[in-house]
Amino acid sequence: MNLLHSRWRWAAVAALVAVVVLVGRWWLADGSGKHDDSERAIPVVTAPVRVGPVIETYGAIGTSTANEAIVVTAKVTGLVRSIGFNEGETVPAGRTLVELDSRELKANLLAAQADVRNARQTYERTVKLAKSQNAPQARVEELQAGLEAAEARAEATRARLADMTIVAPFAGKLGLRRISVGTLIQMGTMITTLDDTSIVKMDFSVPETLLAAVAPGQTVEVRTDAYPDRRFTGKVKTIDSRIDPATRAFDVRAEIPNPDGTLKPGMLLTLELTLARREAAILVAEEALVPQGDKQYVFIVEDDRARRREVGIGTRMKGVVEIRSGLDASAVVLIGGTERVRDGTRIRAPNQEGQDQSPNGNRKPVKGTAPAS
Repeated sequence: MNLLHSRWRWAAVAALVAVVVLVGRWWLADGSGKHDDSERAIPVVTAPVRVGPVIETYGAIGTSTANEAIVVTAKVTGLVRSIGFNEGETVPAGRTLVELDSRELKANLLAAQADVRNARQTYERTVKLAKSQNAPQARVEELQAGLEAAEARAEATRARLADMTIVAPFAGKLGLRRISVGTLIQMGTMITTLDDTSIVKMDFSVPETLLAAVAPGQTVEVRTDAYPDRRFTGKVKTIDSRIDPATRAFDVRAEIPNPDGTLKPGMLLTLELTLARREAAILVAEEALVPQGDKQYVFIVEDDRARRREVGIGTRMKGVVEIRSGLDASAVVLIGGTERVRDGTRIRAPNQEGQDQSPNGNRKPVKGTAPAS
């Protein structure tokens, strides 16, 4: 029994010595009693934030309309006597387009003018007689009413005669001719179309969350599949005074100069509205973002350790995100290996060949859509 107790005592002593040795080695490993964990630094990929211009845009599609557009029609019934335009011609305002046969109306006007002269002469003679008490005042008033009626009939005939000549109300380009000389046209008969396309309008909807960001005078860039290599630049002209309660959006009208007539009414256009331009925005690679719930974080490099920072994001671009708050221009962020680190983790970032270490290395403006609210 004594021998067995002796063996247990020696085993306990040996185990205690082994523990002491291991603790001593750990305590004295770096000469200061601290554990050297440099070998356990997590390899990551880092990049400095970039400072550069950001253009915040909003995209929309719509249909082009002419600045002014009408269907040229007749106001009266008549026989086409002459046509004064060619199809597709650009005409100035006031240009005579069609003349209808007006011989009967001209004769009626001559007769009405003669009635006016006779009524005026009779009225003037009666006024002189009334002054000498040779005509009653009631007769003077009767003749005055007759004169005014004759003048009104003459004016009505003159207006009908003017309607027999159809003119362009504004400058523009004419469409196809729908009538011929000798055609008997009725009131409302389509003659041709007239479009002023020196300016093209485009109406589009914008969410009410962007109401404060939209203002007249902002630049729009327009594209169309008909001319894929061209860009057309215009301005916001008008913002509707109401917001649609069903869609929670408001209408905006843009005007695009079109001096060469390239854009036609009815074309499908893709529009990009410039909402804001920030010249010194802080930009990071999209891979740097670490989302948690409804918040966004990045890890920055600080004394060879990863430090988590909450950030506020702005415009998103292709592969790049604007940081509105939480970072400064001198920060270096993790863009690779973030899934293996936590706040305070020791990290090791190998030099990246060809990596631009200048935070202002690229000053080319980048475009992105407005952030969702």
